Amino acid sequence: MSKKRGLLVWGLFAVATILLFVSSLTVWAKRQLLDDQAWANSSTQLLANDDVRGAIAQKLSDGLFAQIDVEAQLRERLPPRSQAAAAPLAAALQNNVGPAAADRLLQRPRVQTLWQNANKRAHAAVLRVLEGKDLGPNGNISTANGEVTLDLRPAITQLATRLGIEDKLKANADPTAGQIVLMKSDQLGAAQTAVKILKALSSLLLIAVFALYALAIYLAQGRRRWLLGATGASLLFVGLLIASLRRFLGTVIVDSLVKTQANKHPVSVIWGIETSVLRDIGILLVVYGALVLIATALAGPNRPALAFRRWLAPIFRHHPVAVWATGIGVFLLLIAVGPRAGNRQLVGLAILAVTAAIAIEALRRQTLREFPENRPVAVGKAPGAT
Repeated sequence: MSKKRGLLVWGLFAVATILLFVSSLTVWAKRQLLDDQAWANSSTQLLANDDVRGAIAQKLSDGLFAQIDVEAQLRERLPPRSQAAAAPLAAALQNNVGPAAADRLLQRPRVQTLWQNANKRAHAAVLRVLEGKDLGPNGNISTANGEVTLDLRPAITQLATRLGIEDKLKANADPTAGQIVLMKSDQLGAAQTAVKILKALSSLLLIAVFALYALAIYLAQGRRRWLLGATGASLLFVGLLIASLRRFLGTVIVDSLVKTQANKHPVSVIWGIETSVLRDIGILLVVYGALVLIATALAGPNRPALAFRRWLAPIFRHHPVAVWATGIGVFLLLIAVGPRAGNRQLVGLAILAVTAAIAIEALRRQTLREFPENRPVAVGKAPGAT
């Protein structure tokens, strides 16, 4: 390559690598954070975790006892000589009995199904707000005063019914008790803009990445195999970078947002579940990068690669059906047991299948060209060498 063409090739390669990293983040955001079913599934996983469920149970219990004057209720029932025990008994009820009852309630299958459906509806409502659409009727989400709020009061009322104190809810309780502000008015505009950008870029960036890598390899005349190997190394690097950043950012975010040590582990679990698709994307990039590097090495002029291609030559020549059947089987195996990285996308699977087919066909043609029938070649020497 000329110097000018080399600069162009490496410029395209660098841009493709950067866009690959950015597109991985957008794919994660779209498939996990902006997908109703994915959000509902992750919420179910969160509720199945003991630490997270305990934190949710504590939140429900706190919301319940914020609406009930337990100490006053106990004073009405205790004899005069035991009035002093009202305060510690109320504290014990609030800190132990309430959270335990809420935890048992959240473990019931019917409640977990209701939890999943409620999260799915709430997530859909939040997305409608972020997309600038009419919220419509929704019992859990409100946008009063420009704030997006999740209402847990129905769950608190159900907990009160389970404890047999639903008739003791304070009439003058704080009306915001049991409500969680998901997004403030000054954050809503930025969030709506971010959602629009994510939805517009997630697919376009992936197409741009494939196109830039392909164009760089095409322009690298005389060094295409070497640049193909560099592309595999790029995939491997971005995958490892995503995995490292996910781990590092998880620690930083948890430490910056959570000041109480007891709450850090549940929040860490939440981070791990809500970034599981990002983890899968990192693993897939590492696996695909390694496969590209292996394929590049097998097509090279080194002694092991030449010996391998010479061994494959009769198989490629006389048993092409077996070769393609094996390739299809390996591809399906990788799809079946590999990380999902969100819902399977038909376009993505089609691109992977076409890429794998092109690689197999290229290796077949190269092998048959180097090792024609009845023309033995000494291992360690390229065909035609003396």
